[in-house]
Amino acid sequence: MGDIDQYYQILEIQPGASLEEVKQAYRDLVFVWHPDRFAHNDRLQQKAQQRLTEINQAYQQLLLFLSQPELKAIEPQFGPPTPPAPVRENLNRKSFKKPAGRSGSQKSQNYRKATSKSQKGFKTPNCETFLGKRSNFKTPNRTNPTPKRKRQFSTQYSKPRNFPRETRQSQKYSSFPWWPLAIALASYALTGWILTKSAAPLWMWISICGADGLWAAILIAEGSATPRVWLTALALAGAVGGAITGFQAGGAVTGGVWAMIGAGLGAIASSEAESRAVASVFAITGVATVTGLIAGTGSGDWVRTLVGAICWGMLGLICGLIAELAVDSDSHKGLIGLIGLGIGAWLGSGSGASSGALVQALAIAGSKTVYGAWAAIGIIAGVVAKMVAAERAIGPGKQFYTSILLLATSGFGLWLGYWLGDRI
Repeated sequence: MGDIDQYYQILEIQPGASLEEVKQAYRDLVFVWHPDRFAHNDRLQQKAQQRLTEINQAYQQLLLFLSQPELKAIEPQFGPPTPPAPVRENLNRKSFKKPAGRSGSQKSQNYRKATSKSQKGFKTPNCETFLGKRSNFKTPNRTNPTPKRKRQFSTQYSKPRNFPRETRQSQKYSSFPWWPLAIALASYALTGWILTKSAAPLWMWISICGADGLWAAILIAEGSATPRVWLTALALAGAVGGAITGFQAGGAVTGGVWAMIGAGLGAIASSEAESRAVASVFAITGVATVTGLIAGTGSGDWVRTLVGAICWGMLGLICGLIAELAVDSDSHKGLIGLIGLGIGAWLGSGSGASSGALVQALAIAGSKTVYGAWAAIGIIAGVVAKMVAAERAIGPGKQFYTSILLLATSGFGLWLGYWLGDRI
């Protein structure tokens, strides 16, 4: 019965608890350890999934144990042996005890005739069998009775036929990820259609396929959808999407700048970055966006834009630090200063480029910027959907096949978008 006690410990209740107490404990633990509560942290979500698997197994086994009367009677059946009832002595008519048989008699050693029906099943301590070959009665092993029953329990009842509703809900992640794959297919089809309609150069198609191949190789090497794989996937998706959008908006220079911006934003989105890191990237991306757009379209002086962003950014940083000292906050030191840096850098880049240069740059970019932005959105959405599918479909020894499936999904989606772009 050690397994049953362990199942009670997993559900954090005392052995011998009732069926209602087991169900209530199970509901409480499922609520506490459900993986959806840790969607912001991959490490905690994986730990919660493992914990929930143990809870489900313990709950299923306890339900079976409590619903089978013969299982509940296992331990009392093999309790300490009770002392045998006293045997009535065989007396003669004058109430004298009859003498025992001769020592050489086989009958007197192995068998004593019972004087009543209640004694016919009694076994003497010194004999091996009482009823001879006519009986199938076997003496239970009182020294170690539990292993045999454990084996019966684990083999006969380890696979329950009916699962409760809560268990089916908690095991929804074991099903095939149809919806993530459908979303990935639609996202890549949208990207292929936009690239076809905008007459995108060949290097954009090659960049998307190359990023998918590199991500699949890292997934195979890691063996599972680890945080490192998420970091690589979103960084690559941001870099490719930024390069496409920037090239459509202002040429090669803007494409290169926005590729670095996209990679940085993808890395921030897929990691547990602190608020100070987010504020720093916010300031840098604002300056790089405006400077790259001005430099790529040639609508203004990008050097003046960069210098103005730096000067105004330093002023904003000083004002933010002064505000932080005035507030005297012990938490998130430097955060207000970095927020001031970001606001100042954005204002400085806008004033350095002037509103006329920004309007001219957007006019030069035209509708191609919108096409590029939608293509980037499609790439990022497709990568996220594939990562979700990888988390739910990948398993031990299935890394290669899962990667092939995801590559085939993205490749078919791009081809479908190209086919639709030619005919619509």
